[in-house]
Amino acid sequence: MAVPLIDAHCHLDCEAFRDRVSEILAGAAEAGVTRLVSCATQPDEWASTAALAKAHPSVAFALGIHPWYVTPESATAALRLADARLMGASAIGEVGLDTHADAPMDLQQATFEVQLAMAGKADLPVVVHCRGAFGELMRILRSVGPPARGGVVHAYSGNEEIAADLMEMGFYLSMGRSLTYRNSKKRVQVLKRIYPDRLLLETDSPDMPPVELSGTVNVPANLPYCLRAAAELLERPEEEVAKATTANARRLFGLGKAGR
Repeated sequence: MAVPLIDAHCHLDCEAFRDRVSEILAGAAEAGVTRLVSCATQPDEWASTAALAKAHPSVAFALGIHPWYVTPESATAALRLADARLMGASAIGEVGLDTHADAPMDLQQATFEVQLAMAGKADLPVVVHCRGAFGELMRILRSVGPPARGGVVHAYSGNEEIAADLMEMGFYLSMGRSLTYRNSKKRVQVLKRIYPDRLLLETDSPDMPPVELSGTVNVPANLPYCLRAAAELLERPEEEVAKATTANARRLFGLGKAGR
């Protein structure tokens, strides 16, 4: 029997999947993806993401404010995340810092710091997005401190040294599409540093399809492409990598069987 896979980062409450979630999840299950973590990116999505997970036992969820959607009101809105666990969330996210976002970095940083604090209050891990801002990210994590439950930096693009520092702070690292390029010595170094104890697999669907399916809408059923690429780069059996990454995701997000 194949080892079940967990998609540690996707966005099921999106326009591309509207009215198709049951179909998308059925396809994922057929591909061996038995659990998924769906991340909300702004307050308007929090209730609908929670409702989607309630309707589909294989789905866990995270609530947060993504740096792309930060506004002057976001830091105040983020205070509501103190109740995320009561809403059934498995994490606070997707949150973080992005130098390509429209919001000024000072607003992003303020909102991120509040969300880190709320993850601590809710006793939940945090799901972090970081693009072009690893210096700022590490400064905030060192000054504010990571949540006690740690977290994951998704779509990780940093180097081996930053990865080591993040692991010391209790973080996991997840990778998706970038694995399928198979063309980066730096990525192989990072993989070997974080595997087996700190690697998660993700699709980030509906965006970022594997290179084999470029130009298509990404779906959680594509996670085996990421598994295959990771196994090739690590020179380890796919079943071994699947077992490790599934165990890591269950540990981080507190996932048991479907519905828990």
